[in-house]
Amino acid sequence: MRRHYLLIFVLLAIMACSGRRLPDGVLPAKKMIPILVDIHLSEAINNQKFNISLVRDSLPEILYLSVCKKYKIEKSVIEKSLLYYGKHPNEYVPIYDEVLDVLSAMEVKSRNDTLRAARVSGFDLDTSKTKKSPKDAPQKN
Repeated sequence: MRRHYLLIFVLLAIMACSGRRLPDGVLPAKKMIPILVDIHLSEAINNQKFNISLVRDSLPEILYLSVCKKYKIEKSVIEKSLLYYGKHPNEYVPIYDEVLDVLSAMEVKSRNDTLRAARVSGFDLDTSKTKKSPKDAPQKN
């Protein structure tokens, strides 16, 4: 009886250490993170197409294919990976948390760069008016 428990324990230990192997054609988490970041950025560009005078029905597809080209990955591989991770949320959630962290960091950097540029060019962000120079300030008599 003791041997059965030992055998079961060894089998469970081997299974636990081996972890789940990704199916062929599914990208690992480290490769999925930057791809998902770029997919989200391309979706943001697509949502802004009217603001940047790009009214094309094919724009979402063009942007998506540009992500594939950037990473030299077939569209089918990304789709298969998204399908796989969508069916395995316990693996997808940590990936997506990292994607959100990257996008948040990009947003913070963008805001800081915008603030820095506005200060350099002499505009006040709150009022969009130029800042007064010390010589334009009211004089105390």
